[in-house]
Amino acid sequence: MKKVVLLFLGLITWSFAGAQETTCDPDQSVPDSVVVAPLPQSPTRPGGGIADTACANEYYRYVFTFNIPETYDYQGNMVPLQNVSIAPDGAVVNMPASFDYVCNPPNCVFNPLTKGCVVIFGTPAPGDVGVHDLKVDVDVALNVGFPFTLPLALPDDLEANSHYYLIVKPEGSANCFSLDTYESFASKFRIQNLPNPTSGWTQIQVSAETGGTFDFFVSDLLGQRLHRERVTILPGENTIDFDGSHLPNGMYLYSLSNGTEMVTRRMAISRQ
Repeated sequence: MKKVVLLFLGLITWSFAGAQETTCDPDQSVPDSVVVAPLPQSPTRPGGGIADTACANEYYRYVFTFNIPETYDYQGNMVPLQNVSIAPDGAVVNMPASFDYVCNPPNCVFNPLTKGCVVIFGTPAPGDVGVHDLKVDVDVALNVGFPFTLPLALPDDLEANSHYYLIVKPEGSANCFSLDTYESFASKFRIQNLPNPTSGWTQIQVSAETGGTFDFFVSDLLGQRLHRERVTILPGENTIDFDGSHLPNGMYLYSLSNGTEMVTRRMAISRQ
């Protein structure tokens, strides 16, 4: 089923705009050879899925950009792909009640060898606070000697125990990005932690275009802050050591913030 994502999601990227738009533009710079990024979060891919979090009463949007190939591997045979489609309403399951989505093209029918996008948007209400495990119902139309439609639920039919978690936190929580500043701030840093998953000690690697003093903190998925320290970041390569040996197994968020802007990534703690 891994071929499924090549059909529907193609390459997943996300962009955050300052205006409350209900349209999206696919990223034309994405090479056709790049088929999926990021993959869903899974036990072997803890950094996958949706990295950023939403806050109640703050507008949020997430854009899926994808490529559609010409053929599909169906039961070991490459067969012509007619289109991939989702229903214009109700196909994205488990969204917050205050969210909606639209497609480009507007009819949500994506033809072979094209780029398209789906934007999920909304202003979460306090009642939406929690972890939303998003699912997408798609129809893959094939020609296997006769017209045939294959219904799929993603990402489950891609990979067992994989998820696209959309996290909504209470208003004013840590780790919630600001739409109008997120891109400019986050673009100045490349952050990852190794190893990930970790059994305890891990090293946060920060490649920075700008320097200064920042807050480094770790929280759980609902925003409870578990660790905070002031760090000095210099332009270039930096490392921050973090000992998570006192934390139970699970998924956590780590962030670098200047007080008003923030960049956040995920790490997993896993011990046998």
